[in-house]
Amino acid sequence: MDRRRSAGTGADPAVSAKSNHCLDAAKACNLNDNCKKLRSSYISICNREVPPAARCNRRRCHKALRQFFDRVPGEYTYRMLFCSCQDQACAERRRQTILPSCSYEDKEKPNCLDLRGVCRADHLCR
Repeated sequence: MDRRRSAGTGADPAVSAKSNHCLDAAKACNLNDNCKKLRSSYISICNREVPPAARCNRRRCHKALRQFFDRVPGEYTYRMLFCSCQDQACAERRRQTILPSCSYEDKEKPNCLDLRGVCRADHLCR
């Protein structure tokens, strides 16, 4: 009796453990034309590699991400940002979807002397 009742309400632990909340959030976004358009836009821009450096345009990526979060209702963005994952693969997909590497990686990795100089120039870091 309890099993039938919990299955009818969706509270069955075996069912809820297999659901992918991040995939559900992406599907919900795709059902909304505005969310789908803006999400496709930032994914396209942030995953584009531009020769000769073979890196994306960080400024354009940031602009596309800002437009997504400014113009899409919170009911969609919140679900995408805070979806729960059960495994590492899901968590990595969520991170790449919401925080594409283009948005934070530098074209060139700074060396320790560069970092030291930046820190010395910043009054909070000193």
